Amino acid sequence: MAREVAHTPGNSKLLAILVSAEHGILYLVSLVLLALGVGILVLLTLTIVQGGASGAEKIIVILEELLLVLIVLEIFVTVQTHLAGGRLQLEPFIIVGIIAIIRHLLSVVVRLTVSVSPSESRQQLTELAIYAGSAFILVAALALARWSRQRLTPSPPGPATPALPDDG
Repeated sequence: MAREVAHTPGNSKLLAILVSAEHGILYLVSLVLLALGVGILVLLTLTIVQGGASGAEKIIVILEELLLVLIVLEIFVTVQTHLAGGRLQLEPFIIVGIIAIIRHLLSVVVRLTVSVSPSESRQQLTELAIYAGSAFILVAALALARWSRQRLTPSPPGPATPALPDDG
């Protein structure tokens, strides 16, 4: 009964409209992601030119902002892959998570370099340990996803190995 309802002419028109709407929204999201990436790079350039921070602080800010651009671009590529008819993949989202955790790790490390009270220091070290554990779990998940993809993908047939002559 459900199949009969799904294949009625009215439903296929509705489905076509919904698919078109989805593609329109995905194209809009793609444009916003590109604009966001460019905006981050422009703000990063302005931050570098304006100065005001020490060399080490500038390097950390540059690294954090570049990692943010990588996150945005990874999501952009995922949206583009979906628009091109590809299936959504798990790996890009895990990679985005790893990059985001690395950004947070960097900010915690920078905060630890500033003199703080022992209780704040303990809290930041706990935060650092949690982020490090999360990064480890995500890297393990990425390795598992890649391993399982290789196991599920059939290997192309290689050249046939010649039979060895029988001595007997």
